[in-house]
Amino acid sequence: MDVSEYQKCATGYYLFDSMPDNVIDNWYRYVCTDGENCKEVEADYLPKDNEMVFFCSITGGRTEVELFKNGGEIKK
Repeated sequence: MDVSEYQKCATGYYLFDSMPDNVIDNWYRYVCTDGENCKEVEADYLPKDNEMVFFCSITGGRTEVELFKNGGEIKK
């Protein structure tokens, strides 16, 4: 599984499972995923092998999901 697959998983969790319907600005979360499961974590969370942490944000109505930390052993 490559980074884009992990990113899709984190994006789905962020946009559909963790965000209230009325958010359009100033909303952010750190989402950790192993490619199948997701959970919200703090910025200082250290991902395990085969986990990635993404910084997910909404600013001015624009959604971004960026790789924040890589736990290792994952193809880039």
